[in-house]
Amino acid sequence: MIKMFLKGFELLSHNKWNRERVLKYSERKMREIVKYAYNSSRFYKEFYTEHGIKEKDLDVIPIEELPMIDKDLVKNNFLEIITGNISMKDIENAIKSDELMVKVGKYILVHTSGSTGKPCNFLYDEEGIDTIEANMVRISVGGKNSIELKDFPIKVLYIAAVGSGYAATTLAMSGIKKYKAKSIVVDIKEPIDTWKGKIESFKPVYVAGYPSCVKILADMKEKGEIDIKPKKVITGGEPLNKEVKEYLASVFDADIIDYYGCTESIFLGMGSSWYEGMYLMDDMNYVEVDELGRLIITPLYNKAFPLIRYRLKDVVEGFDKFHKGVLPYTYIKRVVGREEEMMWFKNEKGGSDFLHPLFIDDLDVQGLKEYQFVKTSEESFVLNCVKFDDYSSDIEKQIRRQIDEFLMKKRLRNVRYEIRFVKELQIDKKTGKAKMVIDYTKDRR
Repeated sequence: MIKMFLKGFELLSHNKWNRERVLKYSERKMREIVKYAYNSSRFYKEFYTEHGIKEKDLDVIPIEELPMIDKDLVKNNFLEIITGNISMKDIENAIKSDELMVKVGKYILVHTSGSTGKPCNFLYDEEGIDTIEANMVRISVGGKNSIELKDFPIKVLYIAAVGSGYAATTLAMSGIKKYKAKSIVVDIKEPIDTWKGKIESFKPVYVAGYPSCVKILADMKEKGEIDIKPKKVITGGEPLNKEVKEYLASVFDADIIDYYGCTESIFLGMGSSWYEGMYLMDDMNYVEVDELGRLIITPLYNKAFPLIRYRLKDVVEGFDKFHKGVLPYTYIKRVVGREEEMMWFKNEKGGSDFLHPLFIDDLDVQGLKEYQFVKTSEESFVLNCVKFDDYSSDIEKQIRRQIDEFLMKKRLRNVRYEIRFVKELQIDKKTGKAKMVIDYTKDRR
């Protein structure tokens, strides 16, 4: 724990650097990890050689001239990117584990949500995870509520989609176990009427989870159904809009931290209730944007699985490397295009409960390429599915069996659904993206 705090305060000291020092540090670390990847990863040596880049070029080539990679390249070259000695058999055996934190030898395996197709795997080494955990010291500083000695051992209420290999779950479980924190984990797949019994006697210092789920807790507190007074509320996984941020701060009288991360880099940046916008911490990631505003990242802290100029699908607004604000890091106004709407339905008892689109992460059906929810009423939805060419003949049967299990667990067996196999998903005309949830009931209001 002492090591974690020392590293955390080292990261915190970077908040006092000037912008020029931060940028120089970020570029130096970028060059270091590029050279490390070239010499330690089969993929990068071959990839750069194919683009005419030799080792002697790595100190001088403009960073923006290094070729970008994306999720498809990672999927197709997973073992070649790894810098350690790991076999596919090691990966397959680890995935069979039902542990929330999946370990492959000394590495930790995480995966994307799979919201637009099959999940994509990524690896972190212990040093990388330690850095992310130490960074919690930095992001906890600020606001009106200081964490004090009397708050230890820290109590954490974590509410989100919980599953084996989820990046956020991995971070939460690793920190909770390692630093003797006390925790309650609420899985959003559990019936909402079971939440009160799990948390009513728990007094968390931190509440963490999706903004949409934390808002439900705030609603419960407003109604007098629960009585919790966290000092810090950390939200992530979805955009946190101004109205929800102000509502959470008011109801909980807490500092709100808008945590921005993804599976590819578990920490990218943060916003908060005590300043506008969001900062991308350049001392942990080298960040760029393309001509469409999509974020390009190079995590600087994970040597096990280097991602050099990896283009995300996240679109950011107001990207500014030279913004003069409260922190000396790259500023963005907000992240756009990440919100996945929840679907509220009437339940078996006539009350209300929700299905979060990420519940489908646990759907494991061979031949299913991508999918999209269309809510058609308070008790029905359509699941649009795109199949691979070599799909299983009983794919619909497998999908129905697993969805029926989800609905039964949530006590939503009254909800009807239809599975439609389509050639492509519906595209949102404004964003050009296929939304994960289309709510026809909103359009009728």
